[in-house]
Amino acid sequence: MYQETTLPMIEKVPAKKFMQVAAVTSVSLGTFCAGTVLCWTSPALTHIEIPSNLTANTSPGFSVTASQAALIGSTLTIGALVAAIPTGYLADKFGRKPTIIGLAVMFLINWVLISFARNYVLVIVARLFAGIGLGGICVVAPMYIGEISEASSRGFFGSFLQLFLAGGVFFTCLVGSLTNWVGLGLILALIPILLGVSFSFMPESPIYLISKDKRKQAEKNLKILRGSFYDISEEISNMEQNLAQAKKSNVILRELLTNKSTRRALLAGIGALVFQQFSGINAIIFYTVTIFKEAGTDISPFLAAVIVNSVQWTASIIPMLVIERANRKMFLIMSSLGMMICLVGLGMFFHLKTILINNSYLSFIPLSSTILYMIFFCIGFGPIPWMLLGELFSPEIKGFATGVSILVNWSSAFIVTFSFPLLNAAYGSHIAFYILGGIMGVATLFVYFAIPETRGKTLNEIQEELNR
Repeated sequence: MYQETTLPMIEKVPAKKFMQVAAVTSVSLGTFCAGTVLCWTSPALTHIEIPSNLTANTSPGFSVTASQAALIGSTLTIGALVAAIPTGYLADKFGRKPTIIGLAVMFLINWVLISFARNYVLVIVARLFAGIGLGGICVVAPMYIGEISEASSRGFFGSFLQLFLAGGVFFTCLVGSLTNWVGLGLILALIPILLGVSFSFMPESPIYLISKDKRKQAEKNLKILRGSFYDISEEISNMEQNLAQAKKSNVILRELLTNKSTRRALLAGIGALVFQQFSGINAIIFYTVTIFKEAGTDISPFLAAVIVNSVQWTASIIPMLVIERANRKMFLIMSSLGMMICLVGLGMFFHLKTILINNSYLSFIPLSSTILYMIFFCIGFGPIPWMLLGELFSPEIKGFATGVSILVNWSSAFIVTFSFPLLNAAYGSHIAFYILGGIMGVATLFVYFAIPETRGKTLNEIQEELNR
């Protein structure tokens, strides 16, 4: 009688969430850092560009031409491309924890160099370090979150990445409007310090530890993440089985590409990140002020930019509340269709602007369409592609496949941000927006046919579905 009443109670102890929330919050500070380096050029370059309307008190003591400013901006992408694949390898060889702390150091070096720079060459070097941190954190943060989270909470925790990224963008925009070059750099330097210090107290990924034959430490860390009374035996067993199968197969790259599950995972993961960038999100963020200047509406372009960035940050909270209530694919389809409508709406506005003498009665379209676009991005193509990186790939290829996906992602970002102003100049803004809208139509079909559903499934169950 005693056993009948007590044993079920022990078996049904739910996992605790506190340490999972703490670990996810800490690693998400990395994407907050990513948001700061992405947005930094917007407020900072005004202090050093020629011509500049700012006083000498706000300048670091040197100035740059338009071409030098462009080089400062593009160096970030170069650093991100360089870091993508090596970061996955380092995370697999040395662990997720030391890799993430090392990336915090990259971000910190960037801000120290920028704060005390006395010429633009040092700023370029700093931006290279920033790019390494940016590209690296985009590889290892989704990997870590996917490995420490329970299947039922993985979507919720994965949405932290987009929320913190948007928070970093908004924070930089806000601080940049209130302080000077040195002050902005020193304030932003506090974030990677907080990342490095807080993450030093977080547990290493249990999956990584098992891959290095450290089962006892893996059990200890999983107990920390799930709670001391939670039964971890089945979860540890699944991790061991997956890794044992991977080692038994003695895989090499050529063999991986012949494996059905790997091909499907690569197609879905890389495709999702390509369409994330070809939604035009970085073009919208980088050229918000320019877009509203061209629109010729009554609202200040700079105020419009602040409104759009604040909406993006606020809208990033939505996935945290609803992501586990419906399938990933549904949110992705809603996101792509919504962005398509908004982009076509922007295209129509600029198209009508070229043929109508007075289109003032349509002045509400640019701001409303851009705000709605940000909301649709944040509920789907903002957070979910990063979640998929932590869910789709089997342990033996996760580092390499995630690195390749990030490499393609940043290459796509470079193509979009480089070509968007060229399309505007050559053919008009309406053509650029029509093209992006059409791409989102293709993205909808891609999601429907190529991306598997991962909500509520264990990593092992996802691999089984990919093999069907």
